[in-house]
Amino acid sequence: MKIGMRTFKTGVSVFLCILISIILNREAYIVAAITAVFTLREDMYNTIKYGRHRVVGNVFGAVGSLVVISLFKLFGSSNSVQLFVVPIVIVLIISLLSATDHHEGTVGACATLLTILFMIPEHQTYAYAINRVIDSFIGMGVALGVNSILPGRRTEQA
Repeated sequence: MKIGMRTFKTGVSVFLCILISIILNREAYIVAAITAVFTLREDMYNTIKYGRHRVVGNVFGAVGSLVVISLFKLFGSSNSVQLFVVPIVIVLIISLLSATDHHEGTVGACATLLTILFMIPEHQTYAYAINRVIDSFIGMGVALGVNSILPGRRTEQA
């Protein structure tokens, strides 16, 4: 079994995300840690690219969930409303990500939207949406910092 530098840097990034979350008394560190794992790449160029896509995806998913929640308040959240509104908003989010050239943020966007809608208690959805975005920035920042401080390939393509 070989542990390469990228694997080591990923472990350091997850450690730092957990540590920062503990120090800042964040409720959970999973989003920051996952963002760091998805963001950290073989070089700074790709780390920046994937970090940006991940954060943009989470922002789109959070905003999309707020749109869906508003539509639920307007039309109710019956099964028939959910059956149509949620897929339509997901299609819109994917289209917006594609149009803004943030394809790699699609999975995170959809996961954010669905998590907020179906796993977070209704009275916590706005706070969760904001925290998810904040935690994404933490994870991206940690991955960028670790990738710039620890040695590795430097094939930046500005």
